[in-house]
Amino acid sequence: MDDLIAAMASLTGSAAAPEVLGGDRGDVVVVRVGDVVAKALPADTDVVALRQRLETAGAHPELFVPPLGLHFVDDRPVTVWPYGTPVSQDDPDGAPWEESAALLAKLHALPVQGPVAGAPERIVRAIRALPPDLPHADVVLRAYEVLPSLDLNGRALIHGDWHLGQLVHTGSWRLIDVDDLGVGDPVWDLARPAALFAAGILPGDLWARFLGAYRETGGVALTTSEWDVLNIPAQAYVVQMAARALVSGLQAVEPLIEACRRIVTTHGTDHRG
Repeated sequence: MDDLIAAMASLTGSAAAPEVLGGDRGDVVVVRVGDVVAKALPADTDVVALRQRLETAGAHPELFVPPLGLHFVDDRPVTVWPYGTPVSQDDPDGAPWEESAALLAKLHALPVQGPVAGAPERIVRAIRALPPDLPHADVVLRAYEVLPSLDLNGRALIHGDWHLGQLVHTGSWRLIDVDDLGVGDPVWDLARPAALFAAGILPGDLWARFLGAYRETGGVALTTSEWDVLNIPAQAYVVQMAARALVSGLQAVEPLIEACRRIVTTHGTDHRG
């Protein structure tokens, strides 16, 4: 790992000491070196799709932090970016809910092109990584089993893994992390905050601010009553977040487990056979 970090740091052109960001993220390593960030992706990353995603980000600097380059270290693709100030975790009320909603609405209005977005596949990966013998894992796995099939219904360009951690300030708020950027149903970009709201974690006034700003900016995801289209993707993200919380040992997992129990009760039968 030290050799990888040193090689990533050398790509940034900075002499500052490297700092690993984000803790343990499995096959992904993010290193900050001064005002630059390098991100190493798994060796099996689809590089053709990654290049398309980087081109999209570079073409829309009003929405994305523009990439500085793509390199390879031991067959692993490494993307390089300007560093931006992340959203503070200490003041949820002061988080840029309206700004982020407007960015997503503008993203969803761009021409539909590029690879398939990665949203539902992230839920699948979280379930596969969940040891079945962990406490409450049976509840999470059962909630996943009773969900209807998840699909992207590609009709817009979407981020594919949006949450407030995918936003940084570099003069203005911009999106980061294009690893799942692509064609899909824009409702998936709203589904994680919807899941947090449904689980009782995100206060209703913050959810209303986010949703209102998305609609006011012309967002195309919600053509009917929001829960008609958000319900299943939001439930899927509840399952994903619960699985990840169990694996990482987060203390605040109980609201997500309770939400998974409600999903099982709501659907009743096994949709996955």
